[in-house]
Amino acid sequence: MSLLIDGHNLIGSNLFSDIHLSDEDDEAKLVMRLKVWQSRAARGRSSKITVIFDRGIPGGIDVKMGNAGVEVIFAADPAQADDLIRRRLRNAKKGLTLVTNDEALLREAAVHGVNTWRGEEFVERMTLKAGEQPEAGTEVDVQLSKSEVDEWLAIFRARSTPGKRSKKRPPADGGAKPPATRRKGDGKRRS
Repeated sequence: MSLLIDGHNLIGSNLFSDIHLSDEDDEAKLVMRLKVWQSRAARGRSSKITVIFDRGIPGGIDVKMGNAGVEVIFAADPAQADDLIRRRLRNAKKGLTLVTNDEALLREAAVHGVNTWRGEEFVERMTLKAGEQPEAGTEVDVQLSKSEVDEWLAIFRARSTPGKRSKKRPPADGGAKPPATRRKGDGKRRS
């Protein structure tokens, strides 16, 4: 399965409660969500997501933001984003699905025989179904009580000092003091 996503169009559809066009990092938030979804969707099969955003300076593929399954492209000019999507639709391989709510792009996709999902359908498919477990590492932030934190700190402190023991061992001789000695010549005992 290959998806071509109109990034800012999807964000601007207000389908995500925590991602908005006014966010400074709206693109990064969407890409992170796409990576999680792609890793779940790709289990045992080939899957690729390409997301194209408007207003990228200088434009082009952002290799730092993407990964093997999610390609991130920024158009240098907002008008070019739709052109980049149209170019990909014209050269589309079988199995490509366009994700957008842009009516002109939906019509263009139909002309080229490309499947389409509106933003709502994509988000619905992306959402975990009842009974599915979240991907490891994507769980909601877990809060620990003070006693749990103290317990973990004690465990890690004990591990960080391998040569030291928390309880002192008695000396091998049972803790007896060394015998008193005399100094030659003065007759006094010293310990």
